[in-house]
Amino acid sequence: MNSHHGASRTPMHDIPPGARAAFVAVVAWSLAWKGASMWRAARNGSKPWFVGLLVTNTLGVLDAVYLFGVDRRAKRDDLTERAILTLTGEPEQGAHPQET
Repeated sequence: MNSHHGASRTPMHDIPPGARAAFVAVVAWSLAWKGASMWRAARNGSKPWFVGLLVTNTLGVLDAVYLFGVDRRAKRDDLTERAILTLTGEPEQGAHPQET
């Protein structure tokens, strides 16, 4: 089948069922990782990671790096800080609104 630009396109019915199933599986895999990582980045207020995850397509690799590397490291640092505050008896330093 030819388009009006002369380029040949393969209709979906010409693609073997196994290849279609593999394509659908790869898309589902990628969307699941992307959704989870972008949701977590947004929840954590990490705008650079959110944008990076939004504009890249690495079949879930970058998304997994964020979920299992960067995000867990931030949580571990937060837990360490809380443990130190508990041991020293210091109150947690809350954020103060900026004065205008």
